[in-house]
Amino acid sequence: MTDDQHRVLGSRFVIRTARWGVVAWSAIGVLLLLGIFFRFVVYPVRIIFPPLVLALIFVYALNPVVTWMKERGVPRILGALVTYVVLLGTLGIGLRFLIPVVADQVDSLSRTLPSLLARAQGAIVDLVERFGGEASNVAIDSQQVTDVAGRLFQVTLGILNGALILILGLILGFYLLVDAPKIRRSGITMVPARRRPEVLAVFQRIGRAIGGFFRGQLLVALFVGVASTLALFIVGLPFWAVVGMITGLFNLIPLIGPFIGGAIAAFIAFTTPLPTGEGLLHLEPGWPLAIGAALGLFIVQQIDNHIVSPNVVARTVNLHPVTVMLALLVGGTLMGLWGMLLAVPATATAKILTLHLWDTQATWPPEAPQDAPPPGPPPERVADPPAARRWLDRWRDRRQQQPAKPRG
Repeated sequence: MTDDQHRVLGSRFVIRTARWGVVAWSAIGVLLLLGIFFRFVVYPVRIIFPPLVLALIFVYALNPVVTWMKERGVPRILGALVTYVVLLGTLGIGLRFLIPVVADQVDSLSRTLPSLLARAQGAIVDLVERFGGEASNVAIDSQQVTDVAGRLFQVTLGILNGALILILGLILGFYLLVDAPKIRRSGITMVPARRRPEVLAVFQRIGRAIGGFFRGQLLVALFVGVASTLALFIVGLPFWAVVGMITGLFNLIPLIGPFIGGAIAAFIAFTTPLPTGEGLLHLEPGWPLAIGAALGLFIVQQIDNHIVSPNVVARTVNLHPVTVMLALLVGGTLMGLWGMLLAVPATATAKILTLHLWDTQATWPPEAPQDAPPPGPPPERVADPPAARRWLDRWRDRRQQQPAKPRG
């Protein structure tokens, strides 16, 4: 390479353009391959992914505990079994007291939901007429309101489907948790030896990011669910247990989850006809109850954002809020709720891989290796000495090592 060529190719503009070109074309190729893979491989077998995703969440959440027990002499299968028993026992005790309340509130909600929707329809019609609009454009057929109760059968089927996914996820998670070291060793053997340190370093960063995200989000969702349930009970919101559980569940989805619980609480506060007599404050339905519920959920979110999340959620997933919103939209479009749950860790994984390739592969201008041997014929191989010569050399060595005999 001449000095002029090196000066041109080594300029800052050419370097930045070349690197961005490499990254852009690589991203286009990767996205194209991912689209083909998703359409013809993932989509036909999409039924296996909900329990598998749930199993991976269990593995990332419980693997540190099982590994800690393994380091102290407990067999891995026994540690996984003890961890599962403690986790399921704790959940069982909590659900033992919560399920009757939730079941009673779900039954009450199924009976009062048509009247709540009718009241919401009347409020919307009054608001539209107040601004001079056509009330017929927003009118809801009474048959449609009645059909909402019938659709609760589909909700029941969804609950049964979720229970089946939970059971399968627990079983798959247990097997993956026990065999995690074997799976890791099998994966390492498939990587070329000269690339293993680099690949292991990248996958360790990905594992820390995904594991920290899942563990943190599960703990935060548990806190938000319990705290929201308590706050809604204090203000006297009807169906406080159901709304609190929904708020905690959707808090697994960053940025969007808290607004879903707040919207449901506001809808119930404005449409409930009479106070239920539950709770401590006994706020009146309408604006007082809506403001009280919103204030309670706001306090819970502030405690989460300033105290719980900074100390629980790992800081390894550093994504801009705009990036998170776009990832949630793409994940929800492709795979629904499961896609939204996986959007943030998938984006964090893509970011780690992209930055690694940027730092290691996207170099410009390409340089020849410094210590490359000059081209030429290979050195001639020296023939081995004959057997007699080797025997004679060994005999001389033994004679030299023997002590000399004294004279006289």
